[in-house]
Amino acid sequence: MKKYSTVYAAALAIVGSAEGFAPIISSSCRRRGAATATLPSSSEAIILKDTQAARASSTSFQSQDTSSCCTTALRHTTTTTLHMSSNDNNEGPGPVTAIFISLVLLFFVVSAFAPLLDFASIQPSNQDLNLGDAVITRQDDINRLKNYQSKFDAVAPLRIQQKLSNLPVFYIAKSDGGMDTNIYFSYNEANTAAASSSSGEDGVVKVTTLDQIMYPLILKREGIVTPTKSTPIEIKNAIASSSSSSASGSSTTYKLIPSAAALNDAKETGTTLKEGDVPLFSVARLAFAGSGGQPQVPLFLEKADGVTSYTRLGKSDEAVVRTTSLLDVLDSMERGTRPAVGQLEFYGNAEDVMKADEMSR
Repeated sequence: MKKYSTVYAAALAIVGSAEGFAPIISSSCRRRGAATATLPSSSEAIILKDTQAARASSTSFQSQDTSSCCTTALRHTTTTTLHMSSNDNNEGPGPVTAIFISLVLLFFVVSAFAPLLDFASIQPSNQDLNLGDAVITRQDDINRLKNYQSKFDAVAPLRIQQKLSNLPVFYIAKSDGGMDTNIYFSYNEANTAAASSSSGEDGVVKVTTLDQIMYPLILKREGIVTPTKSTPIEIKNAIASSSSSSASGSSTTYKLIPSAAALNDAKETGTTLKEGDVPLFSVARLAFAGSGGQPQVPLFLEKADGVTSYTRLGKSDEAVVRTTSLLDVLDSMERGTRPAVGQLEFYGNAEDVMKADEMSR
């Protein structure tokens, strides 16, 4: 059964870090640098023969001036050198071969240094970064890290799914194997909606995790989630129905319903949301110790949980709460638009997490 942890670890100081990349030197480049050109013995014989011919020609025409003799010898020597460069006698690479080798070496050099150049081009300059910059909030300066994007900070789809699995969600299951289109973060609100269903049909509130429904049902992205044995039957049926409906040009719209407390918190902080988006709350200078000692920046579904965590860690000053949204964070993770965005973690409401744990037993 799925377990939902609610243990909050000790806060850590939020500090920035930077990693460097050492250039890679291609082994083929080293071999080319060490190579030296040598002339075959047959070529030396050709040079000697042509040089003797040049001297004989110079002796037979003594009436001509000395400059003419030198010119004739130079022409013979030039002709011999060009003859050596040809590949007719299979003695050394021709021009086409030499060009091909040069292009191959150039490819290896570019391949070795391309990652370094790419990293340098995407990093912000003259900016002090810290772990708090991992999240985009509505209180940020709009110009700060505006153009930041790094493939090194982008989070893989599997890791995003793991992060989403920390959040329980509640849905109303129908007797025919279907489910209601509204999906709740609050168990009490889902239970109230099931009891007051206008269809007159008694629905049953069930629980799953956000990773099971976010991409296939909310964002309508296929191929990211594959239902497993642990996936509730209603979710499997909804995903199958959504896929077939998309092929025919029509599909059912599912919607995430934030808790009333979260919506009220968003309103108080002046946070506007897109249709179907969910507010998230972070607290300045609050971080938890994750697995392996890696610091985590918590994102709470409700403001009260963030403030409570800050107070429990012995903070005497007032918590500074900043706001963002689920869709903004997912977009940032996918594209890597914030440094260390992979260290963000989602935290559900404590009561709902415990209720989900109880329902999953």
